[in-house]
Amino acid sequence: MNRFKKLPWGFLASCLVGAALVQMTIGTPSTGQATAQVTGTTVALPNHAPANFTKVRPDIPKGKLETITYNSKSIGFDRKAVVYTPPNYDANRKYPVLYLMHGIGGNETHWTSLCAANRILDNLIADKKAVPMIIVMPNGRATADPPSANFMSDFNYYAHFEKDLLQDLMPYIESHYSVKTDREHQALTGLSMGGGQGLNFGINNIDKFAWVGGFSSAPNLQPANVLVPKIQKAKDRLSLLWIGCGDKDSLITGSWNLHQLLVEAKIDHVWYLDSGVHEVPVWNNNLYLFAQRLFKPVGSVTPRPSIGNYTGGSTGGFGGMSMPGFGRSGMTGGPPGSAANTEFTVKREKSDKPSKGAVGKWLIKDGNSEIRLEFKVEGSELTGTLDSSQMPGVIELKDGKIEGDKISFNLVRQMNGQYFKISWTGTLSSDEIKNI
Repeated sequence: MNRFKKLPWGFLASCLVGAALVQMTIGTPSTGQATAQVTGTTVALPNHAPANFTKVRPDIPKGKLETITYNSKSIGFDRKAVVYTPPNYDANRKYPVLYLMHGIGGNETHWTSLCAANRILDNLIADKKAVPMIIVMPNGRATADPPSANFMSDFNYYAHFEKDLLQDLMPYIESHYSVKTDREHQALTGLSMGGGQGLNFGINNIDKFAWVGGFSSAPNLQPANVLVPKIQKAKDRLSLLWIGCGDKDSLITGSWNLHQLLVEAKIDHVWYLDSGVHEVPVWNNNLYLFAQRLFKPVGSVTPRPSIGNYTGGSTGGFGGMSMPGFGRSGMTGGPPGSAANTEFTVKREKSDKPSKGAVGKWLIKDGNSEIRLEFKVEGSELTGTLDSSQMPGVIELKDGKIEGDKISFNLVRQMNGQYFKISWTGTLSSDEIKNI
């Protein structure tokens, strides 16, 4: 069954200017929950991080951030990554390492500028809640080409990073930092597109990573019926498989489907539901909880019940996700963790033939990005097209309606061989349409 949700105009721009990652088809939900195996004495995690967990504490030792350049033979040019070394790093001591991936449109700096990875680990290590570890934050977009204005065209570049990670970056880290190289001391996770990378690459390489996770994983996440058999066939067991997401995230279905099939297969994992959408606070909170599980005896730290609530179906809330420069969490500008909403107002295009009501041509602009809409009305039926400067082809509007000053319509797009429906609702006021 396909389940869809209504998205406001801010998300419309996020989807088409930022290349939509949208609500996916989901199956009938089951009710089971899987938990990590527990043995011996355990410490229970809180069900959410404390209020000040991302703040700088002046009275504790700080880790260091270093930008490194390594040669990528798999891509054919030098690339950058940011490396966090824990407080009082000692080159004579071997440390476990976490590879931490960013989302689409981001780069190696986003986990420390947009999010708060270094501050979270400083605080956890000071409180003796996390093992001192090295964190490697690479650029997960594996190409020498400049970033594309069409985010969707970058999907394959993120898949190609697996080779760069295994063959180029990890050997560089192992030769330049004092790290342990066995699977029990290597972890991989990330947010959004990086969450999909974390789960895909980690499950593909269980012989190298014993600790694997994904936060708000994007639709690059491989289908559950592909990933679960890989876990079942692997020679080694995962010490931790973490699947986290906000309960109002419109990308939750990939994570949900994976969780459901893991339950059915009786595979130990953590399913953590935060309360939120596709945003920075969810990612910081997941890292806070995930990091406390790493590199410790399995079962020595157990999760509390999730604070979110989701049992399948359409998600609610504002927009459900955000992209760089758009939507709920300001991914460009503003302090880390800020949540400035960006609303897009649709303006009527000037024409020699003035039109009234919804009929006519409309424009959304954000910088150099444009979305053009053309509406036709017959009674309460709304038809028309959408044309985006960032995506090829004109899209025909489906199921359009106009009721008083409220207009609504659907779009259907194909991505990775699957069809997705985006439903929008707006309020018409003279020569503007504003999101609801």
